[in-house]
Amino acid sequence: MIALLDGIPLVTLPDGRSTRFDKRWITASIMSAAEAAGHHRWWLAEHIAESVSVYLQRDFEATTVEIPNLTEAVLHVLESLGFHDVAMHFRLPDPPVSLSLTELAREAGDGYELAFFGLLGERLQRAASSRAARLEIHDLSGCVRLMGMGRRRRSVQSLRAEIVGFIRQHGQAAVESRLGEPLEIQLS
Repeated sequence: MIALLDGIPLVTLPDGRSTRFDKRWITASIMSAAEAAGHHRWWLAEHIAESVSVYLQRDFEATTVEIPNLTEAVLHVLESLGFHDVAMHFRLPDPPVSLSLTELAREAGDGYELAFFGLLGERLQRAASSRAARLEIHDLSGCVRLMGMGRRRRSVQSLRAEIVGFIRQHGQAAVESRLGEPLEIQLS
């Protein structure tokens, strides 16, 4: 028997991959729909996402849930509470794509910088071609530490600036080539 983290099923994406359920993703989608319906800074979004989470944990029997079923659950809660205007605007994109720069640096191996920037460009393009509305890039400090071993402090700082500049330039190009919804890129 497989035990699910927190008893919540995995979310199956349209391409067949599975990912963890994240309330922040549902909350952000509800907030976006509420904004479109004219409810600014809608405080109920977190509570609705929590109720969907509890439903998945307690009453949903399968080990995976597909996005249409998850969308249906959110719509059911919105409509049962009388927020038909928010339900009309609700759309659930794929969950945010997460990218660890430290893992990318490790994957690049001994080729470090050249291979690292090639992999980073490839991952930015892949994220832009997904249906996700958000790309979360993290571990910048760990990546710079790993790739900057044995360098002078000044060259480590320039490496950091080069990575950030690359993400800005290539991320923007990937976002501009994207069809449909814009992609938000967050770097930490």
